[in-house]
Amino acid sequence: MRIISRVRSYLQDKLINKSFFALYLILIFFLPTQLGKHFFPLFSYVNGVRVDYLAPTVYFTDLIIFILFIGNCRQIVGYFKDKKIIFVLLLLFAGVIFANEQSLALYRFIRYIEFAIVFFLARIFFRKNKKLILSSFLFSGLFQLVLGILQMVQKHSLQGIFYFFGERRFDISTPGIAKATLNGIELLRPYGTFSHPNSLAGFFLLIYFFVLIDKAFKKYSLFKYFSLSVFSILVFISFSKVAIFTFLILNGVYYLFFIKTECLICKFSKTVVPLALSSLFLTATTDPLTINKRIELLKNSFNILKNHLLFGVGLGNYLIYQSKYPSKFHLFFNQPVHNIFLLFVTEAGPVISIIFLILFIRTVKISSFKEYWLLIAVVVFTGSFDHYWLTLEQNFLLLAIIYGSVSNAFLIDKFNLRS
Repeated sequence: MRIISRVRSYLQDKLINKSFFALYLILIFFLPTQLGKHFFPLFSYVNGVRVDYLAPTVYFTDLIIFILFIGNCRQIVGYFKDKKIIFVLLLLFAGVIFANEQSLALYRFIRYIEFAIVFFLARIFFRKNKKLILSSFLFSGLFQLVLGILQMVQKHSLQGIFYFFGERRFDISTPGIAKATLNGIELLRPYGTFSHPNSLAGFFLLIYFFVLIDKAFKKYSLFKYFSLSVFSILVFISFSKVAIFTFLILNGVYYLFFIKTECLICKFSKTVVPLALSSLFLTATTDPLTINKRIELLKNSFNILKNHLLFGVGLGNYLIYQSKYPSKFHLFFNQPVHNIFLLFVTEAGPVISIIFLILFIRTVKISSFKEYWLLIAVVVFTGSFDHYWLTLEQNFLLLAIIYGSVSNAFLIDKFNLRS
């Protein structure tokens, strides 16, 4: 009877583990979606205008993460007992204490805790079936590709069942919608289920390089390169010039200088062919005022930072302070500065930001930096010209999944987090 009881317990544990892994795969698939319930308290209004960036939101993916957290509670709590994690969270909580709108800052702080939970979940689950993980990324990409192409062709959102994936209602005449003009033809840039095509481009750009360099996917060669093709097409059709330039530069450097085993013709095809294809999308005209808008936001951020040199304005409070500055562009005050480093420094303050930088440098394993530098470069390049890595849920949590997946090989042993 004891043997039967142990076998039953073993099978139950195995079934539970498989169920949680299946739920993790579902999380990866639904990560690009933004279906959720928004709440609009007083602090989410700026100059009488409702701002989504300031609205506390419960997403469908949050519910999945919560279930995964409950199911893996013991392991994750073990990670959080690490002194370095506690120290980092205390630093972030200082951004709540010094914030003018503390309720909003507390919401942002909870989001950083969620980031850590997703990071630890990636450490737990990435050691399992790599092919299924790649499949989830691929099917998610295919879904966004089909939806994005249909949006471009029809020049409006599809709605219907896609509403339940978080697709917003818009058409090519919607004020502020992202468009591109190619050979005199006005095109709607594809949104998929994202809030902006640039966010979509950055999302799949990071996945592209993750799949490209991670050794775990090498044994699924055909499957891997089909996935890379889907992710690269999504980057191109987004018409995001920053993402496309980042793709071309990093892809070219990787194949020309870091891959020595492939033939010259293979290297040529993997660098020159994307360059030729991208020329079509780079010649398109997008927002002609985009540089002027970014310059205005940069000036505002420097002025805000100058007045809060020690501890910043508080987590999530940036837009509240920026709204005090006039803008030449209609309703553009509700956009964060398009630079994640300035945004974080302005909110958390230079003191905390410098401590974070020191901790990061001390934690990176130099011997692995050559292998994983592309994942850092993608975020540095795109994050220098946009804000979605910090402000949009999909991109923010993708960072946690990607860096959590490679953390075992990327972090110095003596700084490794407790298992």
